[in-house]
Amino acid sequence: MSLRYKIVVAIAVLVLALGVGGTLHARLTLSSISQDDLEKRGVAVANDVASHAPEPLLTNDIYGLYQHISAVLATNTDIRYIVVLDPQGGVKASTFSSGLPKGLREANAVPPGQLSSVKTLNTSEGSMVDVAMPILGGDAGTVRLGISRESAESQVARLTFNLLALTGGVLVAGLAAAYVLATLFTRPLARLAEAARAVGRGELSQQVAIESRDEVGRLATAFNTMTEQLREKEEDRTRLLEKVMSAQEEERKRIARELHDEAGQALSSLMLGLKHLEETCLSPSEKGKAAELRSLAADTLELTHDLALELRPSALDDLGLVAALERYVKDYARKYGIHLDFHAAALEDKRLPAQEEIALYRIVQEALTNVAKHAAARHVSVLLEERNGTTVLIVEDDGKGFDIETVMSSAGHSRRLGLLGMEERAALIGGRLTIESRPGAGTAVFVEVPRAIDGHGTDPDPHR
Repeated sequence: MSLRYKIVVAIAVLVLALGVGGTLHARLTLSSISQDDLEKRGVAVANDVASHAPEPLLTNDIYGLYQHISAVLATNTDIRYIVVLDPQGGVKASTFSSGLPKGLREANAVPPGQLSSVKTLNTSEGSMVDVAMPILGGDAGTVRLGISRESAESQVARLTFNLLALTGGVLVAGLAAAYVLATLFTRPLARLAEAARAVGRGELSQQVAIESRDEVGRLATAFNTMTEQLREKEEDRTRLLEKVMSAQEEERKRIARELHDEAGQALSSLMLGLKHLEETCLSPSEKGKAAELRSLAADTLELTHDLALELRPSALDDLGLVAALERYVKDYARKYGIHLDFHAAALEDKRLPAQEEIALYRIVQEALTNVAKHAAARHVSVLLEERNGTTVLIVEDDGKGFDIETVMSSAGHSRRLGLLGMEERAALIGGRLTIESRPGAGTAVFVEVPRAIDGHGTDPDPHR
């Protein structure tokens, strides 16, 4: 769940908690207040009836007593019944038309020494507040009065519904406001997250707009500072890597030249001397020994020549990348016994920038070395072509493949170092290297290098 929706959910939970909690608290409070009001009013009405009852009882004016309680009942719509009992519990006057309901007489009685008794009864008409009030301390009888709680409960229910409806309205408005505010608050964080992902992909030029001076603004400032420092360090690392690889290539070239010129010439002179010695020797054993030494010198000369080509093929400088690769793959197929196809499209008569040719040659060299060491492949194809101003190199084999994530996560794995080296070489010439492989399905190495050729198709590097 995104931070924006977390904020919205948190506000929704807070509004619901406050609304529902406040509604429940208000309902309980109002129920208690309404119950207390009903009881007080019931006691007051019962006390009024009890104060008027002695005279009719003493004069045996039952009709006058009935008229009085009927008048009280008529002016109080929520009072359901009024009953006047004699000291023995007999009914003297009642608003019930068909006698007391069963159990009503015994349901509430005034304990000795108390002024009244109030109880809540569950009747066929709902919940009632029943009040028992003694007349002349109980000597003249008791007044029983019942007030329905229906009106008070309906008011509490109506108020509860209104509060819940208000909570719902506040919740909807709060959610809308929370979504807008959360969007405004999290938008800079979303841009920061996207910029961080871009930096993770290697796009170190990312900068985030600073829209405020709060914590998010300070975070954006720190992020921009970090990316700037990373970019500077990456530029320093790239320049250093370029110098290291350039020095490495120069050293390879120097050693290859010395092997080819000095060591090659020395071995050639040694072979000529051994041949002359073989021809002038009189003893057959000496001739055989001289011939054996000349053969060993020839093998050493060939080995030295191959080593010089491995270090720095002269064809790469003299004839270009296509010719150098044609010679390399030919020697590779002969050396390892692997069927290898090489195709160069639209680049046969063109020269690439020197650094690009060297990098692509080394990538092919490393890829084919990995094939020979690890792939157990029978067929390998190398494709070099130009597509819409982009140099494309593909090295594909039908070997056993490998799990890329496993290899790249192995810190000490030699193949990982080779893959990283190929990626670095591609990056130094502004290219991108992609590797596709899975166990049992072979491996394909793709390199794409956008390059600029002038209008005459000449090499843009004048210092070849």
